[in-house]
Amino acid sequence: MNRPATADPVMTAAQRHVRPVARVSTEYYLRAFDSMTQLQQDIADAAIFMALVHGQLIAPHRKAIGVRELSRKIGMPYETLRRHTQVLVRSGRCVSTGRGLAVPVSVLKSRVITTFIRSLYVNTVRLLVDLTRVGVAAFPSASWRPPLSGRLTKEQTAIAVAGLGLLLTGMRLMRDYWAGDLMKGLVYTAIWTANVKHVANTSLATSATVLADSQRQPVSVGAVSRSLRLPYETVRRHADALLREGICVRAGRQGLVVLATTHVQTEPGAIAGYRLVLEFLGELRRAGVTV
Repeated sequence: MNRPATADPVMTAAQRHVRPVARVSTEYYLRAFDSMTQLQQDIADAAIFMALVHGQLIAPHRKAIGVRELSRKIGMPYETLRRHTQVLVRSGRCVSTGRGLAVPVSVLKSRVITTFIRSLYVNTVRLLVDLTRVGVAAFPSASWRPPLSGRLTKEQTAIAVAGLGLLLTGMRLMRDYWAGDLMKGLVYTAIWTANVKHVANTSLATSATVLADSQRQPVSVGAVSRSLRLPYETVRRHADALLREGICVRAGRQGLVVLATTHVQTEPGAIAGYRLVLEFLGELRRAGVTV
């Protein structure tokens, strides 16, 4: 007698959690993206610089990271990445050695970077609290304390570094999903996130199903531009492309909406994002953080 096939526990959990995780993790990505672009306005420069910082934080003994390795890490074509690294070298953000690229210690320990890492820690804790609320994590938020004026503790640093890693892998996933057009993916993400932002702290946030169109609120191009800190014309151009492709629709003068049918079609991407979050939680557990 044949035994019934055993269900994949990850996929079974994904059926319950993929949508709630998408809602809270996307909020995290947008907050982290905002912090990152305050350091470096050009999105490609910012991604490369943060990948270098992350590489040196997880492996302080490494002297440099090769351009080809960076290309694979963030999913950016080699020649495009090489061109942007020249800008970073000229600005002093990183240096070029015989082995690759590195962030100087003076930059890595600068007030700007330490402030960013502390901000990322707070943002990552907020994500962990949200993941606990939707039933994916078990972060003891009652024991959390905001970072003091000194250096982060070992656990706080582990949380911040894991959060940076999640940001980078999330950006790579978005770049891959949108055929290399990260900006288009960000505009799409900002639109649909704004459409459901009003339910973030309600019971609807934990719903396993795609929210109905009646539960979505339109958002203007101007609001998306301000939330992403991107030029209005840049956002408008990408929004127009999304409209032409039927990925979002215009709700009269109220703004743009990504319909429920579009979300159903993006299920594979949502599941991939869910798996990234599971890997992020696994990294934290290996570092000794209770999640």
